[in-house]
Amino acid sequence: MKNIRIYPKDWLQLHPYKQSDSTDLYYTNIANRIYDMLEETHLAYSFEKDEVKQISIRMAAYFEDVISGLNIWRSFITEHKALYGKFLPFYTPDDHYYDDEVNYEDIRFLLWHYTQQYHGFRKSTFVSPDNAANGDTASLIYRMLCDEWTTAPENERLQQLFAPETRYEDANKYNELLHWFHYQCYLFTDSKQELTDTVKEYWEQAEDKNNQFIMVIHDSLAHISKSAFLAYTAPKWLSLILPADHPDHSLFVEEGEKSQAFKEPMSEESEKKLAEHFEKFTAAAEGKTLLYFQNKQEFLDFLTKIGIETEGAIGDTVPRKFAVYATPTEGLQVLSTGVEYIKDENNPFYDQKKAENQGLSFFMLRQCSPYLLRILEEKGMLSDAQAKSLIGEERSKAIVHENWEFLMRYFLREYRFLLPGD
Repeated sequence: MKNIRIYPKDWLQLHPYKQSDSTDLYYTNIANRIYDMLEETHLAYSFEKDEVKQISIRMAAYFEDVISGLNIWRSFITEHKALYGKFLPFYTPDDHYYDDEVNYEDIRFLLWHYTQQYHGFRKSTFVSPDNAANGDTASLIYRMLCDEWTTAPENERLQQLFAPETRYEDANKYNELLHWFHYQCYLFTDSKQELTDTVKEYWEQAEDKNNQFIMVIHDSLAHISKSAFLAYTAPKWLSLILPADHPDHSLFVEEGEKSQAFKEPMSEESEKKLAEHFEKFTAAAEGKTLLYFQNKQEFLDFLTKIGIETEGAIGDTVPRKFAVYATPTEGLQVLSTGVEYIKDENNPFYDQKKAENQGLSFFMLRQCSPYLLRILEEKGMLSDAQAKSLIGEERSKAIVHENWEFLMRYFLREYRFLLPGD
């Protein structure tokens, strides 16, 4: 090892205890070796200094998880396989893939994830899963972890969190575990930033500032915030991680289902009105998914025609490009960005070149309801969307269209209308 970059105190940031032992020292060393590998392949130069440290620690924590049988990573690949018939997005494991061992494909995916979280979001870009530096680094890490497989120690203190004798009937005890998992688990890189942003927004808008409310925000986000991993909440993931034979498993399942089902309340009157708008639009659209308009006045005339009130609205004939659709729960919706990317014989604004270069944005930025996004994808109306890959155009499109639901969950944190039977 060239230099010590990561110390036990850094490693402990991802752990629910404050004193390190020999096991922690072992994995701190693994993290430092990974840091050196990131520099060796020059992947480190894509990140800020602290980000390189974070990636190294989190990759070592993945190894610790698998060695200790904590079931954190395994829960993700198991759930992904249950939803989509394969263990991972983007990568096809070979015959030597084992869900309870370290795998090259797992490491490649996690490196993609961390690169996307740190570099990709900072640069507002999509990181190609075929990034060569990621592949080279994954190979080095994989070989090192394989060499360490038989000697790596299990973390007994972490194992104790999910042991049958550790009970969670006490709400405080459960919340303690939940807060650690949501804010410190190696998979989730942005939980603390979301907390910071939410508190800042509250502080700027609140007339009567209350420090106690910050703690409410801290607790609320841990319960209801959706992660990049399948848009599941922390309680949902804990319900999958905790062994089914644990005495408190039913409690975890209940908390997971409750948190996953959370949505902003809406009055019965509003729900009825939105449903009526959906019915009126559907009747007028005559089987079309979207209707396209050249200007605001044209749109207002349409609303008047189908019996939707436009009181106070002022139209104009300024040239614009937008489309309108409706969903059963959100009513009438206007699509004002990305209209040119929709491959629809009725779309006068369709631009194939723009669709090829920018169509991926539908899966990364909330431009429309997930209800519509599924329809667009299933009807091939976003078929031009692609991610850059040196392998070729077929692979570029496959990255998107074979993994579109994962991408939507990952970037948009949306899961509604995506589960089987919805």
